[in-house]
Amino acid sequence: MTGPAVPRTVATTTTDPEHARAACGEVFFPHRMTVLHDRRDFAMSLDAIDLGPVAAGVLSYGGEVLIETGELATAYEVNVALDGVLRTRSGSVDVCASTHTAAVYRPDGASRLHGWADGGRLFGLKVERRALEAHLAVLLDRPVRGPVALAPTIDLAAPEGRRWWSLVAALAGLASDPRGFATDPRVMRPLLDAVVGGLLHTVGHPEREALARTPTAVGPRSVRRAVEAVAACPEHPWTVAELAAAAGVSARGLQDGFRRHHGTSPMAHVREVRLRRAHDELREHGGGVAAVAARWGFTHLGRFARAHREAFGEAPAVTARRAGTAGTDTADRAPRIDR
Repeated sequence: MTGPAVPRTVATTTTDPEHARAACGEVFFPHRMTVLHDRRDFAMSLDAIDLGPVAAGVLSYGGEVLIETGELATAYEVNVALDGVLRTRSGSVDVCASTHTAAVYRPDGASRLHGWADGGRLFGLKVERRALEAHLAVLLDRPVRGPVALAPTIDLAAPEGRRWWSLVAALAGLASDPRGFATDPRVMRPLLDAVVGGLLHTVGHPEREALARTPTAVGPRSVRRAVEAVAACPEHPWTVAELAAAAGVSARGLQDGFRRHHGTSPMAHVREVRLRRAHDELREHGGGVAAVAARWGFTHLGRFARAHREAFGEAPAVTARRAGTAGTDTADRAPRIDR
């Protein structure tokens, strides 16, 4: 899955309902908005990031509003009420979204959102129809024709829902920090891949049972082709789909092959190789740990330091200080990354 060369970030605060409607419509969907409280008290804020096939953001209203769209047509949407309850309708299905229940909207129906008497926040995730359906086709290793009949809700309190929400929360966090890693494709492309793939594995739909079936076994030679591709270009923003294409197998087959032959996942292997390269750079040239970690796609300095210590027996700052010192045996150790 690819995004625009430069993701677009949006940070808007307004007391003008027309400005609010236009700003939200540009990121998500064109809509009609009715202010159900005193318009003099209206307020809206939006922090969002538009990554092309996926847009995500946190939307806040200072009072009760009603939002209505026509058929979404070009995209799927997931909404989570971060405060209180959001009464929604997708097509003919009514859903009360909350912190524990996500509302899911398909492209073949109109939608309606109604909340909040005392104001509240909403997290929205938009996935373009072509991106979601292409991703499902890769996972199934066969074409997908027509809209995917996603279930109207996701239980965010269930284990699968919690795991998916943790991925989405990382994406949402980038919306409020345009100076961060939102412009780094090594971070964003795998994250988008994981969010959309996780959605397809989490929400109910007719193909979900097929996704749960054991894929056709992939041999070590195919896995080795993917390993060689990563070794040749670890800085590339790899996704599982791209590695599967390099190996000549399906995405699910590659994931199963990595698990059977390497005891890990394709993306964990990518992180392992990048960790080794970051370590080599620190060992040979020193430099700032934060800059080196960012250069190799590690977004959280604390987790990078912990992984480095577990893999090489010392903190990255120590490795950097010892740059150029002969006899360091940590360079020859195989990474012991906690997977």
